[in-house]
Amino acid sequence: MISKRVGIIGSAFNPPHLGHKDIIEQVYRDYDEILLVPSYRHAFGKSMVPYQYRLYMASMLGQAFHQEKYLKFTQSTPIATSSIERELGEKNKAPVFTFNLLEALEERYRSADIEPKLTFIIGPDNASFETWRKFYKGDEILKRWNIRPVSERVSVHSTMIRELIAEYPRPGFLFAARFKNYLDDMIAHYIFENKLYGVH
Repeated sequence: MISKRVGIIGSAFNPPHLGHKDIIEQVYRDYDEILLVPSYRHAFGKSMVPYQYRLYMASMLGQAFHQEKYLKFTQSTPIATSSIERELGEKNKAPVFTFNLLEALEERYRSADIEPKLTFIIGPDNASFETWRKFYKGDEILKRWNIRPVSERVSVHSTMIRELIAEYPRPGFLFAARFKNYLDDMIAHYIFENKLYGVH
């Protein structure tokens, strides 16, 4: 059985933005694979655009990261996007907790004859003791797997982006340019073409 270091970035990706991309930048050199895992159902019941859009945009984020590294002749860790939360979430109406996700991923890698060394990557907001103690089976997660906090070096948040998009009245050909400091071009175009987040 081979061993693989896997860094897991779980998020709503609603939408994926340059802050998410910077998280990949901070960690990709330390793992054999980076796994982007969009939330199927929000743990706190927040509204999100349909899952298939967020899954596709997360995949585009990984592609954009690879493209940049390729153009700079830099070797990049493979970045995959997983729909495992949908598979788990369709079994019942409960949220998919981090513990459930890591347990399922571990089982899946082992069934493929891979011994995974899983690291769940979290932002500074979730790294605090007060927040972490609210996680389902948080203590057991710490015993069984690795947790890696990252810094917020790019101050971009999905809520802000959604609000700006909903208020944006200008022509489509200016849309990507308007959001270049928040979104990758291909994701901005995808949002506009699919009329997501109140695009009009």
